[in-house]
Amino acid sequence: MLVELVLCPISLAGAAAYLVKLKLYNQPKGISGTAYEPFFGRAMAHGMGARDDASAYLLAPGLPALSPLIWWLLMWPTGLASRIAGYKPALFAGPTTRPAKLMQMMALRNEFFDETLREAAAVVEQVVILGAGWDTRAYEQLKGADVRIFEVDTPATQQAKVEALNAAGIDSSHVTFVETDFNQASWLEALRQHGFDPARTTYILWEGVTMYLPEDAVRETLACVTDLAPGSRIAFDYFANELIEGKGALKVLAWCFRVGIGLTYGEHFMFGLPMRTAARDTAAAFLESSGLTLGRYETLGAEGKLVIFYGFAVGEHR
Repeated sequence: MLVELVLCPISLAGAAAYLVKLKLYNQPKGISGTAYEPFFGRAMAHGMGARDDASAYLLAPGLPALSPLIWWLLMWPTGLASRIAGYKPALFAGPTTRPAKLMQMMALRNEFFDETLREAAAVVEQVVILGAGWDTRAYEQLKGADVRIFEVDTPATQQAKVEALNAAGIDSSHVTFVETDFNQASWLEALRQHGFDPARTTYILWEGVTMYLPEDAVRETLACVTDLAPGSRIAFDYFANELIEGKGALKVLAWCFRVGIGLTYGEHFMFGLPMRTAARDTAAAFLESSGLTLGRYETLGAEGKLVIFYGFAVGEHR
């Protein structure tokens, strides 16, 4: 903390430059802004030796809202502080203790999707990263895996990512990139047009998306999984409805989230599931209403505790 405090002018300069590029270049082109949030966590975790993701670290300088200088300004102070102190912040480091605490939010998120992807890759034939953003798992965990890999996103975001991958020298020849406008076209139909086979078992990674969609859109995506081969599954995360609506003890946190996300990225939270009581049962019932069965399930915090506002689930088509 002392090193971070001394170097905070450098970090603040990096944050200011990032926001300027985000607002003046990234957002006007229709490129995803919220994709940076989980990406920063993964790339910084690699920089501190808390999680292997060399591809994320290499990709960062070429992304639209960043540059080699901006990335250095953002990353160097925290990386130096970690090396000097010999300490990896819980925000980035794993394995995560259970029940997970608020500061372990990103570490738990990474761990959940990393592990469910690793488990699925051993038994499915196809992997779809839906709303891929700057996700680099196709170039890390799935490198050399015997599965067909598809990344689905909007044209502007995907084009920016491909350019950044090429600039970083990251081989993406094993990935099929699929462009779609989620508001106007079926992502499943777009996949079919690029060689995706619904008759093959599939794992869909759907990270950091549901909270920005209306409930009908979430249900529609989950229901699409029932059109795939039995054994297919979808892994996703979601916020508590209590956080979305700013209820009770989550009122202050909800306000902070709304203001931060709204001012920075121009996005707004829309979807959540009740979590303060019987969170697992609620998630299971929601998936069953879409024809799926709840598989692996995790929450930030334990049921009945104030911190429980973030959930992770795998819906399985049996």
